[in-house]
Amino acid sequence: MNTVDYEKLTIYEVESFHKILLQWCAKAQTVLVLDFERVQKIDIAAIQLLLSAQKTCHKKSSELILENLSSYLRETLRVAGCETLFKGLT
Repeated sequence: MNTVDYEKLTIYEVESFHKILLQWCAKAQTVLVLDFERVQKIDIAAIQLLLSAQKTCHKKSSELILENLSSYLRETLRVAGCETLFKGLT
């Protein structure tokens, strides 16, 4: 499991998170699990990055799973129409 070590994932953090996420995607064999326990806020830029990471994993025949999301993050992803797009949300 890879810990997302940010309190916020917004447009301001996306560039640095993108670099980390690329490394995690490259190392993932069949599953990439992201632990969102520390994340309290997310915006559309970060959601787009996660969708891109999901596509990258899918191309490698691996899956992306989001774990330990707060109710706020779940609701934000639901409002964005992503509740069925990520494993670990339903």
